[in-house]
Amino acid sequence: MEKVTPTDVNGKPVENIYFKGTPDTCPICHHGVNPRQLGSVFNGTGHMDAEARLEIGFQCTRKACGRMFIGTYLPRSAGAQHFFALSSTAPKRAEQEEFPETIKEISPTFVCIYNQAIAAEAQGYDQLTGIGLRKALEFLVKDFACKEYPDQSEEIKQKRLAKCIKDHIDDANVRRCAERAAWLGNDETHYIRKWQDKDINDLKTLLRLTVNWLDSVTLTRQYIEEMEEGGPQAAEPETAENSSPSA
Repeated sequence: MEKVTPTDVNGKPVENIYFKGTPDTCPICHHGVNPRQLGSVFNGTGHMDAEARLEIGFQCTRKACGRMFIGTYLPRSAGAQHFFALSSTAPKRAEQEEFPETIKEISPTFVCIYNQAIAAEAQGYDQLTGIGLRKALEFLVKDFACKEYPDQSEEIKQKRLAKCIKDHIDDANVRRCAERAAWLGNDETHYIRKWQDKDINDLKTLLRLTVNWLDSVTLTRQYIEEMEEGGPQAAEPETAENSSPSA
């Protein structure tokens, strides 16, 4: 537990304020750090005020980052001792999700939408995250389907997602995972949830499974096409005519 002397809204020092919990991870670069304390402010009538809030400024000590962030502390009690405990840090920057090169080539828009949805979640807009992930899935599926059936691309773009998955996704694993991701994605956009025992984390898992299967399908096909049966002609085995005479 540490002691700090923050200033109030009038710039006057507030004495005898104790806090517990220095952030050990930068919310911007997501690396473990021992941040530098910069200053603090206090909003409340005193350390016994249940509505009081202590905010402490920190600086990330990584040279590659060096950004400032704020730790918010809320009042707590342990016996007769009153202090402020770390509640959150801000600003939060979502870690960009990395996807295989195959997926980036198939649907760069999917990658963009997915990461925007995760960024919204990091900022506390959790009600928008599922909607964004549902949109990301539709772009992934339809971009892949258009690549598979280029002569039907206009038809594919107009189809409902469920119909597109059924008609244009041939691999069983991709199809089954994409179908279930679509079911949960629809739950995120509708008033009544059908899948009460599933949540946004299940949707993320199914999206990741869909991505993984698509990556596997694409790479498998690529290597099969690049290495057709027989490949480069192997050296002809030695015969009695071209082998060295025995001693």
